[in-house]
Amino acid sequence: MSTYKGPHILGIYPTIDELISGIRELKKAKKRSFTVISPVPHHDIEHELHPKPSPVRMFTLLGGLFGFALGWALTYYATESYPLIVGGKPLFSIPPYGIIAYILTILFGALATIAGLFLNARLPDFVIKDAYDERLSSDHFAIQYYGDESELDAVGELLKNTGAIDSQKMVVNVSKKEQFVD
Repeated sequence: MSTYKGPHILGIYPTIDELISGIRELKKAKKRSFTVISPVPHHDIEHELHPKPSPVRMFTLLGGLFGFALGWALTYYATESYPLIVGGKPLFSIPPYGIIAYILTILFGALATIAGLFLNARLPDFVIKDAYDERLSSDHFAIQYYGDESELDAVGELLKNTGAIDSQKMVVNVSKKEQFVD
């Protein structure tokens, strides 16, 4: 669900085929500001929407690089701060210090991945959105379109023509927190 607080319309579909038809018609009409709500992931929906690659992988990369640099910096700093020369061996040796860098790479990469997941999924979200319908949790699908009040009626007709069994127009007055449903 989105965090959009303006007017929107929710078209509820009983089958995946009708939902795909609704997505195609919205794309033909050059309507781009919509969200698809599904009770389960489905590859046909993903194929129609062509989602962008997840930005979580950049969090993982940056966290791993930070951990790698931190591992080498900590071991180097510890060796320089407390030098202990044993038997003429070099003060800074790559193999044992590489293990620390490797472990911190994995640790910070994993922590950054979890942080990226929570940030990009906008979790935790404790507020039930205006477009919640209990049918969407079991066996129905939906398209939530965001836009001006003037175009919501036309989009509602388009959704009904593609097989939506229910079309709910929602206008939210942010200052009064009131909701009007057609």
